[in-house]
Amino acid sequence: MASYTDAAGAGTPAQGPAPGTVSTDLGTAIDDAPWSPFQKLLLGCFALVFAVDGLANQSLGIVLPALIEDWGTPRASFAPVTAANLAGVAFGSVIGGMLGDKIGRRWALIAAIFLFGLMTVAGGLTQDATQLLLVRFVDGLGIGAAIPNGAALIAEFTPEKRRGRAIAIGMVFIPIGGIIAGGLGATLLELFGWRTLFFVAGSLPILVALAFVTFLPESPSFLLRAGRHEELARLLKRCRISYDPAHRFDAPPPATTMTAPLRLLLSPALRHQTLLLWGGFFTCLMASYTIFSWVPTMLSTLGFDLTMTSLGITTFHMGGVVGALISGIILDRVGFSRTHMALAGGAAVLAAILAIMLGSDVVSALIILPVMMALGFCIAGLHNTLYTLAATSYPTDARATGVGVASATGRLGAVLSSFTGVISLDLGGSFAFFAVVAVLLALCGLAGYAARAKRKAALA
Repeated sequence: MASYTDAAGAGTPAQGPAPGTVSTDLGTAIDDAPWSPFQKLLLGCFALVFAVDGLANQSLGIVLPALIEDWGTPRASFAPVTAANLAGVAFGSVIGGMLGDKIGRRWALIAAIFLFGLMTVAGGLTQDATQLLLVRFVDGLGIGAAIPNGAALIAEFTPEKRRGRAIAIGMVFIPIGGIIAGGLGATLLELFGWRTLFFVAGSLPILVALAFVTFLPESPSFLLRAGRHEELARLLKRCRISYDPAHRFDAPPPATTMTAPLRLLLSPALRHQTLLLWGGFFTCLMASYTIFSWVPTMLSTLGFDLTMTSLGITTFHMGGVVGALISGIILDRVGFSRTHMALAGGAAVLAAILAIMLGSDVVSALIILPVMMALGFCIAGLHNTLYTLAATSYPTDARATGVGVASATGRLGAVLSSFTGVISLDLGGSFAFFAVVAVLLALCGLAGYAARAKRKAALA
């Protein structure tokens, strides 16, 4: 059972200090305690959220070649559909983050999962691109709202020395969800058609949301801010941190409005760090979603069948799984800056290699798939470093909003990828497509490095 001391140094059990002394910070108490089995179980639950999020999100890119063939619609007509989906994710990230800070991460997360599951199922019932656009926009609201609340919960339940690794484990399940989507696509598209993929990809999140209603706890930090001390005591006991509700941790006052945390992000102390972090997310997700949304279609135009187009994006996500896991370990050992810059540089070089290779009409699957896997490794790791930086850069009362708005800024880049992807393919083919990706990844590296430098300067 963990114990800790108050600021005056008088040893007390994990109940906190006696009245009249300075309270131990709740975050410090969690950081000083061991990582309990219950906290690890919760990490597994949050990882499951990211898996079904990745599954639902990737399903559109997987079915696009089949939709183009089934509906007889040119690929350019689907750019607004992918843009609407990503715009929904952007809005959902902001709204979900603010809701999480205002009403609690738990219910905000459950509602988000249920919404995107239901709308993914509805995607299988659409009859034209207009209907699909509307459904995928609402679907995106749920997908976007889930991410900041899941990331904030991981950060708040995990001791600091394990936090980078825990966020990496959670984030790795986004590409695992993409792998599942690719595997389902390779199996279901040829046998049962694209509608079945939407039905399966949407049913799983609904089941997860229903399970979370009975199991998932609220975050300790939110319970403290809300004055729910008895509930906090029960939760900390499950985390093997004893706590006497007769004593109190110091808590920041609850936000008076949903926009108060947003104003804090742009306060003089945090403004430059926030803007640079937004730039990192914008360029990283623009590059990522250019690949997610258009690589299957690009491979189809190069003459590959539907199975190969699904495998192309699956290998990308397989590399992403390994990259996200390893990046978390490296992040905890060598720090953000070196990890982030190595991954950004590697990703930019690999994208440039694909641009040159495909621009020279080298279209062998034996070459494309390994390079795509390596690119997925670097981009997923890069994505993880940004989320780790965002989740540890803001105070508790603005954390979910900080992660959510950063993610939303990234989704705006993803929205633009819907158009830059198809335009680059139409005007410059595969060479232009991957050249754009390479430039974006290089810019992401610079923005993230500068954001970290600003954060260190602010703490000095």
